[in-house]
Amino acid sequence: MIRKFLRYFCRLTLIGIAGVTALLVSTPFYVYDQFNQEIPVARLTFEQKADNYFQALLRQGDFCSSQQFEILGDQFQLDAGFVKWKGLGVILGFRPLYRLDRLSGRYSDIVQQNKQNHLAHNLAPDVLFDFFDEDAPGGSSGWLMDTRYGSSVYLNIDPSLSYEVYATEDGLITRAESSVGLSQGNEQLQNGIIPTCAPSTIADWSETLNSLAVSALDSNKL
Repeated sequence: MIRKFLRYFCRLTLIGIAGVTALLVSTPFYVYDQFNQEIPVARLTFEQKADNYFQALLRQGDFCSSQQFEILGDQFQLDAGFVKWKGLGVILGFRPLYRLDRLSGRYSDIVQQNKQNHLAHNLAPDVLFDFFDEDAPGGSSGWLMDTRYGSSVYLNIDPSLSYEVYATEDGLITRAESSVGLSQGNEQLQNGIIPTCAPSTIADWSETLNSLAVSALDSNKL
């Protein structure tokens, strides 16, 4: 009886360990959102506070929540990382991935760009395995990964406009639309961007578990 109980206990333990490991390994696949066409990834609106100083409102992910950032300059720049697969990755059905990495301000005038203050904001969450980490296997490519690369978009800032950013297989693109009639609390965005507000349970668990693991590792380093 005891042996039978121990046998079942060991099986359940192994299943639990396998499940936790699978969630941790799968985290980057949720952090880097999948795409196979032109899809909306972010919406930006701006409020001018002073000369070359703006308050940016950024919506991304499920578009149900927003973040505010200070932008220095007369232009904004949004950076993202992209991952493409090859060989076995394609056979297994892996689709290209993207992840928004950084939001910053810039100056259209080179002299100002070299003299004025700069400010950049990190948008990439911490993960145990980052496809863009210099220690990731394969360098810029590998047996499973075709390539990983960065893409950026930048435009002049106009507070009367709303900037919709899209991911394509070639990188980021952006379109500016009039923001008249839009409000910060409007949950249905222009250009057909409709928030789902319901990320998958597996993705939610995976990201939560990853956050706990990263926090635990950071605590051990102190």
